Amino acid sequence: MNSPYSVNNSDNCYKNKTSGISLNSNAGLTMMHVKELNKIVFIVTLALHLVTAGSAAATVIYVDNSTDQIADFNTIQAAVISASPGDEIIVKPGTYEENIVVNKSISIVSESGNSSDTIVRAADVSQDIFSILANDVSIKGFGISGSEYSGVHVFGFTDCSIENNKLFNNSCGIDLYIMSSGNKLDNNEISNCLTGISLGGGIYNNLSNNLISNCSNGISLFDSSNNFLENNLISKNTEGIYLTGESNSNILVGNTVVLNEKSGMFIYETSNNLIYNNCFNNTVNVESETVSDKNNWNMTKTEGINIAGGSYLGGNVWTKPDGTTYPEKARDTDLDGIFDSQYNIGGTQFIDYLPIKGSEPAVITVSNSTGPVADFTSIQAAIDNALPGDTILIFPGIYEENVNVHVTNLTLISQSFSRGDTSWDTIIKAANSLDDVFYIIADGVTICGLNITGPVNYPSSGIHLRGVKYCNIESNQISNSYTDPTLNISSENSSLILDNSGSGVGSGILLDSSSSTLLDNNIVSGNGISVLLRNSTENTLLNNSASDSVYGIWVDSSSNNSLEGNILSNNKIGAYLKISRGNVLSNSKVSDNTNSGISLWDSIGNTLSNSTASKNSVSVVLRNSSANLLSNNTVSDSNYGLWLYSSSNNNKLNDNRVLNNQIGIHVKASSGNVLTGNSASDSNGSGISVWDSAKNTLINNAASNNYVSIYLQNSSETEFLNNSVSGSNYGMWVAYSSSNNLSDNNVSNNRFGFYLKNSSYNRLSGNQANSNSGHGIYLGFSGNNILDSNRVASNSEYGLYLLDSGNSSVYNNYFNNVNNIYLQGSNTGTSLNTTLTSAKNIIDGPYLGGNFWATPKGDGFSQIHADKNGDGICDAVYAVNTEGIDYLPLVDSIP
Repeated sequence: MNSPYSVNNSDNCYKNKTSGISLNSNAGLTMMHVKELNKIVFIVTLALHLVTAGSAAATVIYVDNSTDQIADFNTIQAAVISASPGDEIIVKPGTYEENIVVNKSISIVSESGNSSDTIVRAADVSQDIFSILANDVSIKGFGISGSEYSGVHVFGFTDCSIENNKLFNNSCGIDLYIMSSGNKLDNNEISNCLTGISLGGGIYNNLSNNLISNCSNGISLFDSSNNFLENNLISKNTEGIYLTGESNSNILVGNTVVLNEKSGMFIYETSNNLIYNNCFNNTVNVESETVSDKNNWNMTKTEGINIAGGSYLGGNVWTKPDGTTYPEKARDTDLDGIFDSQYNIGGTQFIDYLPIKGSEPAVITVSNSTGPVADFTSIQAAIDNALPGDTILIFPGIYEENVNVHVTNLTLISQSFSRGDTSWDTIIKAANSLDDVFYIIADGVTICGLNITGPVNYPSSGIHLRGVKYCNIESNQISNSYTDPTLNISSENSSLILDNSGSGVGSGILLDSSSSTLLDNNIVSGNGISVLLRNSTENTLLNNSASDSVYGIWVDSSSNNSLEGNILSNNKIGAYLKISRGNVLSNSKVSDNTNSGISLWDSIGNTLSNSTASKNSVSVVLRNSSANLLSNNTVSDSNYGLWLYSSSNNNKLNDNRVLNNQIGIHVKASSGNVLTGNSASDSNGSGISVWDSAKNTLINNAASNNYVSIYLQNSSETEFLNNSVSGSNYGMWVAYSSSNNLSDNNVSNNRFGFYLKNSSYNRLSGNQANSNSGHGIYLGFSGNNILDSNRVASNSEYGLYLLDSGNSSVYNNYFNNVNNIYLQGSNTGTSLNTTLTSAKNIIDGPYLGGNFWATPKGDGFSQIHADKNGDGICDAVYAVNTEGIDYLPLVDSIP
């Protein structure tokens, strides 16, 4: 048997100590110790000197070897010589070629804290770069390289701190030598050394968060006890951790020891070490030449997050780079993250009684054909023999089963699956039409790449998830009837669609009281309901296709779900939200549904955005649904584009584009809705209509090329603000409506601008009604209205036409038409001016009074009559007829 004191022990950092000396005998060891005796005497003498040295107030000393700045010293050693115990030496960025002896309790730190820009390189490669000959020394933030001895060498002193350094191309990165104790080595990066960190006779030191790679030995302990090694990453070395001699009672916890060439750990004749919660992944994880082992490879099972993410601490993770997990074939039946079997650590007599289960799952194969040999011939048998986290790989074929999935975190996937593939050659056909094809009652289940077919009768489903969470249903084709694939008919002509006219057809995917599940990229067709969410929350439906069903997606009594990028077509109803709140439907395409594209019933606080709905009877309909947001959708080619009715209150419709519908946006028997920034065009009926409703608001909408752009019927207290209307037979038509406010709208280039019929107590203020081919403003049988501050110009027939519309108030308007006003029938009580009031009027004059009457030829009443007193009011009254007299007509203020 070889002695442990070979080239891998702590003294391999020092080439001149080992050259020519046999280290394979006790005599060789004695010779080495004799050679070190003089050095030990020197260290003790120095220590005594430091004990007797005085102390002074701490000083900050700066070092900079560049010519750019003035510092106290230009070498670190000079600063050390000048320093007193407790001082701090701050080293500015640069490259310093020195060998530094630190014989005082001081701190030496890089100013930037960056080991890449403050480099200390050995001036004499045969000497240590930092030789520590005092207690309480701190070395932080340096790049340290180029020594054939050590980057940092502590000669038997205590409470030193070596932190945040990068040590490379040294014989030894950091060496704690002969009874060095209580030192802290934290967050250092060490590479390309013979030994990364060496402890020879060191005790009670803390080595944490260091990264050690590409060394012969990562961490080497010789005759070193009671040290703590935690959260170090030791990778790609020849040996990861070297534990020899009287290196007893050390604790190794949370270290990751991976991809080391010869072994993760070499151990020889040590005892009472506690080695737990480490991750070993090396071709040989532990190599030993020990005769007897008294170390502990696990602690008592204790609650706490382990290194593999499990919920209990115990032993260690044991894997190899080829993916093998140890103990092989072991299970974790109680799901505590600890294997049920102990691990006899390979090649040693060591035992880990509580090995931690790593992340690698078992793969179980299923095939019922004469092709590949598999573990099982049925999916159900594979599930019944699976454990949480396993994957069931299903080979192509036809499996006639009804499958119960009761194992958590289980993945069922077609062996032939690849994204974009549409072969669907792994077919699971319902054996019993009265049962679900897949019934999932376990969390974390994934079903991917399968062709799932019926027939399935109501209330059963292709995939039924009941009371589960964190499941993933991805890239499956789900239909309600079976077509034999051997018929060799193209998939688009044999789309497995069942005539869904009967009420007994089941659903494609059913989420029942389930949450946090992803339905992604599934094709579901020919069902009573393609996808049904019932009492389910916080699920994501992404990029699915639902077609040829009664309901594409039905969200019932479910909240906070996300429906994004789905394609809903050729159903009776595309998406149906009932008694549901907080759901988001976005970026979807909804078309050719015979009843409605998207329907919200009794639903509150949902968002419909960035979707396209076309060629539906009604593209989007809300019934008794409030506080929803419809934003940035495009709706076209339907009887109704967006329809709100039956107490659908306080909804917001923002920036939607509604075109080529019979009726674009229709609000009926609903209140408190706000329509902002929508565009409604090319409707055969109305662009935007409000019926039998109160207290709605329309702001900044654009309506054009409709028969009626904006239509108000039997409605009150509606606000029309800053809307733009053009290219229609009727710009704004108000019928049988009262107490509405139409302000600052631009209603131009229509046949009729504003058209009020049988409507009273409305106010038209600040609007523009220009260039309409008929009348600018028409009031028919509409009394008690107020028209003020409007600009009415260039209309072909009349600017203002009043028919039997008495008791109206018309003042401070600007008229400039060939024919400005026509009064027909009885307009008794109508006033064409208000009381003279000091205020800026519509042509910037100083008084409110009547109206400004102009014509394009310049011969209008206000243009040709005098204002001798300069008050902005014509000296003459303007009598249209006996019922229409403007007693205070405005005069043109421009001379």
